[in-house]
Amino acid sequence: MKKGYFDVKFDLKIVLFFVLFLLLSIVYFLVQFFNRVDCDTAKFYVLSEHFQSEESVEFYDKTENANAWLWDFGDGSEFDTRQHTFHIYKQSGKYIVSLTLNGVCIHTKEVTISDNHSVNKSEMPTIFASKIITVGQPTYFRGIKDGGRTWEWSFGENNGIDDTTQNPVYIFTKAGEKIITLVANGNFNSVARIAVYVHPKEIKKINPLDVASYEYEKEPEKFSLPKGKVQKDPLEDMLQYIPVASRTEAKKDSTKTDKKAPKISEDQFEILLLKVAEGSKVKDDFEEFLCGNYEMPVVKNGEDLLTFEQFCDNIKGKKIRIDAIRLNKDKMTNCVKGLNISYKVKSLLIWSKD
Repeated sequence: MKKGYFDVKFDLKIVLFFVLFLLLSIVYFLVQFFNRVDCDTAKFYVLSEHFQSEESVEFYDKTENANAWLWDFGDGSEFDTRQHTFHIYKQSGKYIVSLTLNGVCIHTKEVTISDNHSVNKSEMPTIFASKIITVGQPTYFRGIKDGGRTWEWSFGENNGIDDTTQNPVYIFTKAGEKIITLVANGNFNSVARIAVYVHPKEIKKINPLDVASYEYEKEPEKFSLPKGKVQKDPLEDMLQYIPVASRTEAKKDSTKTDKKAPKISEDQFEILLLKVAEGSKVKDDFEEFLCGNYEMPVVKNGEDLLTFEQFCDNIKGKKIRIDAIRLNKDKMTNCVKGLNISYKVKSLLIWSKD
């Protein structure tokens, strides 16, 4: 009796296990069914006003049940994982944009990006102008554009619009090169431009040169003044009252025009000293900051006094740690004339004063 009881109990556990497994499978199937993405009906849009380089292009996906997006814009840039995003193409050309939905469905579209500075010639009007243009003479222009309704001419002499007819007549007032522009139907993305040269007005000689009446130059003797008594130059009396700077003052003035040393902060000076200790810099790298004075005094750790040249030789090849540094600079020349430094040297894993 006991053996049959345990056999029935063991069989019930197996049945319950399979029932539970079946229920979980049904739930998983329903979740996948209602949340699945139909790869054949995926909907994503690429929107832009001009589809030109250096302008923003909009990407937006509206596929049902999509919860993960991976955009590849086709120009080697980083992927984007947002449902609604924007991208800017740096160069013109054709790009294949691919979108991966939920890590399963992959859809592609071709995007053509035009040069931001290029103009669609088919939409651009054509300008005809006279071959010879002269200041003060009427110049005839003609604009041609299929479906042209409005015309805006600028003839390069004013800042605004000069004429709004299809075939204007304009009189230039100044000679030189002029840039003629024409906008048809208010489309400023397709502006026609040509360069013309306006010739100066021909000048007629009112009094032509008559060789017979030409008066030749006179001899130099006829223009000379008569000789007189020698007189004192008045500038001699005036010059004696002009103050002259002394040599010492001139030297002082010359020092004012001397070139100042470049500015350097204490942090920058500290970095250079650390490089001296490493061996990648030498004292000569400080020449412009010290104004060439390598005998500048250095107070080391508040005790020792040595020259800058000696200090550089002392720290070369050592591993140092600078705790404090102070520069004394000349206010006139900005040259570093003194250094106060507190630092430690690492030896056998122990930091100690040098």
